[in-house]
Amino acid sequence: MKKLSIIILSCVALTPLFVNAAPVKKPVNSWTCEDFLALDETYQPTAIGVTIALNMNNKGVENQIIDTQGIAKVTPIIVQECKKDKKQSFKKRLSMEWAKIK
Repeated sequence: MKKLSIIILSCVALTPLFVNAAPVKKPVNSWTCEDFLALDETYQPTAIGVTIALNMNNKGVENQIIDTQGIAKVTPIIVQECKKDKKQSFKKRLSMEWAKIK
């Protein structure tokens, strides 16, 4: 439970920075790749990490570890794939690419 609290607190703490960096005011689960690409490059890994954290399966959340290496590895892949089709769902593309590196 303590780790879950830390994850939630971290997301809440990052939200003001993340929201200010976002070019659109809509839920990240509704983003297209175009919305993701509009972010400053420095915020793109954060967007990926937050999206992964928000969409985690609730089973065993207390034991979840933030995969910073996975985020670093998938970010350039997502950028490249999103540039190919900017209208596709960011969440779906991230889910597909994340599954490939796992």
